Parts: sequence; structure tokens; C-alpha cells
Amino acid sequence: MPFYNGTLFQINEKEMLRYAGMNPSSKDFPPEEVSSAVREALALAEPRGIWQVLPYDNENGIICGDFPMKLEGNAIKHHLANSSSVAVLAVTVGDEIEKQSDAHFKAGEYVKGLLLDAAATTSVEHLADQVDELIQKEASKNGEKTVWRFSPGYGDWPIYQQKQFCQLIQAEKIGVSVTDHSMLFPRKSVSAIIGLSGTIQRDKPPKCSTCSFLNCQFRH
Repeated sequence: MPFYNGTLFQINEKEMLRYAGMNPSSKDFPPEEVSSAVREALALAEPRGIWQVLPYDNENGIICGDFPMKLEGNAIKHHLANSSSVAVLAVTVGDEIEKQSDAHFKAGEYVKGLLLDAAATTSVEHLADQVDELIQKEASKNGEKTVWRFSPGYGDWPIYQQKQFCQLIQAEKIGVSVTDHSMLFPRKSVSAIIGLSGTIQRDKPPKCSTCSFLNCQFRH
């Protein structure tokens, strides 16, 4: 099972402001505050990842391996309908960023807390992109193509399958666990599945159009 010790050299400030709930062109946050949050996030991040490729029974929606898992929800099974194997992954930037963000809020430094939290979210998504790109490269060596990554909670894939999914990934090996409410801990973590096939081609993810979480503040 490959581990991924990622690197974070920069953070996309436009994405960071979007996660902070602001228009990227907004002048509400002074540039020095944004830059300070980026530096703090880069210093505190502990990027770690884990992934593996497993056989997939697309007729029955079952991920095979040491911890077989039957997927629930039509969206995820439709998404993987042409896949003969899947890559499962988990990444995290640790909990030190979240601790420091909470400390800012408790000290009444709300702008610093908000921006650091947004920088952490941007960081973990970037880390997931890095592992995704690695999986694409490995798949191409075998003449395979991939579909975009899909996470528990997307569409009608029930979030309660998060715990079993992380057991399958063995996410605990990078310090990621699942709470009783099916949320990842550290909070700045991502789990996902990527379908592999010899025939399908990756398209741009429809993201918001497939998600049932209509009240998400990041919905486009």
C-alpha cells in the first residue's frame, strides 16, 4: 500500500478566499492578512496520504480486497459502471492547522482564524489533487484511464459509509479516523475513490450538479 508524503510549496489564494466565503476579487481582506495565513498554513501543515488500487465488481458494486465493501447509492455505482478496478485514497494535513485556527478565534482574531481555516481546506484539496495525479500516471502505465474522484457524501452515496470506506483504505495508518457522525478527523482530511478502466476517459467533474447538499456555501 503506497504512502504519499506530499509537499506544499504554495497555496492558491483565490481558492482560499472562495473557501472563506469571499469573492476572490474582493478587497475585504488585506493582502498582508491573506499572505500571513498562507505562511502560517504552510508552516503548520503535515501532509500525508495513502492509496491503493483494488479490483472492482461493477455488476454488484463491490470493492474487493482484504476488506470487501458493497457500495450504496446509485450515483457512485453509475459513476464506476465501466470500472474494472478502483483506486482508493485518503489524505490529511493534520490537526495543527485547525488547532491554531481555533486559537485565533478564541483570541478574538476572527479574520486570522477564518483565513487559516480556508488555507487548510485549500491545502488538503491540493494534496488530494497530487495523489489523484499520481494515480492517473500509474494507471496510464498500464494503458488505463481514470474517472474523476468521488467521495462519501457526494450525490446519494451515504456519508455513513465513510467509516467502512476508511477501514478499507486503512486510513488510520496516516492518522485519519472517522467520528461517530461519519466525519473525518483530523477535519482537514479527504477520502475518495477513483475508477480505472481501459476504455473510459476522464471528464470534468460536474461536482455541484451531482451533489444533494443543496445548502452548501461553496455551491456554484
